[in-house]
Amino acid sequence: MFKRLAIIALLSVLVVSAKTSTKTYTFNISDHATVGNAQLTPGEYHLKLDGEQVVLTDNARNQIDVTTTVETVDHKFVQTSVTFSTADGGNRILSIELGGTRNRVVFQ
Repeated sequence: MFKRLAIIALLSVLVVSAKTSTKTYTFNISDHATVGNAQLTPGEYHLKLDGEQVVLTDNARNQIDVTTTVETVDHKFVQTSVTFSTADGGNRILSIELGGTRNRVVFQ
């Protein structure tokens, strides 16, 4: 009986930690781009999602402050992808679809 309770307790902890854990996604941009009010240079960036909170950092670990919302869609995204707009003559990141999830990060 004690063995069963220990297993159930362990599984409960694992499920709770899996739901509350943060996940980091990596994406690259090949040209200069704007996200929010920040100007990004070509290179690799990391997006950390913790619930509804999003932290965007560059390879030098500089945090980039941007206003975002997280949308949940009805299907999982196969890979992480970035959606750009070139309406004003420059690249503006509109959203990032997070591979393996149903989450899309939308930038204001």
